Amino acid sequence: MKLPDLLVKTLDGLKPLEISYGAGGLKVFAATEFEAEQIGFAVDTDGSSLCDTDEGCWQSNWIVIGLDTGLGDPIFIDTQSDEFPVFTAIHGEGSWEPEPVAISLKAFAQCWGEFANIAKGRSNPVEQDENPPTEEEIDGFLSRVQKINGAKADIEFWQDILDY
Repeated sequence: MKLPDLLVKTLDGLKPLEISYGAGGLKVFAATEFEAEQIGFAVDTDGSSLCDTDEGCWQSNWIVIGLDTGLGDPIFIDTQSDEFPVFTAIHGEGSWEPEPVAISLKAFAQCWGEFANIAKGRSNPVEQDENPPTEEEIDGFLSRVQKINGAKADIEFWQDILDY
C-alpha cells in the first residue's frame, strides 16, 4: 500500500502512538501497520475489496489510521483532499456514517497533543477517578480543539472521548 508522504511523516511523528484515558483512549498505527489495519474496513481477510461508491459503504479513498480504543471505532482520513480530513464512524451499524474528528491531518496531530496533555495521570479508570478533570480543564481542552479546527469541525468526538 503506497501511503502519502505527509501521512507517514505526520503519524510517525505522533508520540505516543496510543493514549489511554480512563476506560478508553486513542491509538494511531505506525506506517508499517497500515496495510494490515485496513482488514475489515477497506478489504476482507482474503484481500478482496469491501469498498463501494454507494452511500453507507466504505469508500476507496478512506484509509484507517487508528482506533478509538474504548469502542473499537476506526479513525480514518479521506485521501481525496490534500488536507486529509480525519473522521470516525461507528462500526457494526450496517453502514458507515463518517463523523468529523479534525479538519485536517495537521489539525488532528495538534488535537492529539492536546488529548495527550489532558490524559496525563488519567490513563485508567482508577487514575481517572482519583484525578478527574475539572470543568475548567475540560472546557479548556474543548476550546483548544475547536480553535485548532476553526468552526468547521464538530468537537463531539473529543467530548465523547472524555466521557468514557
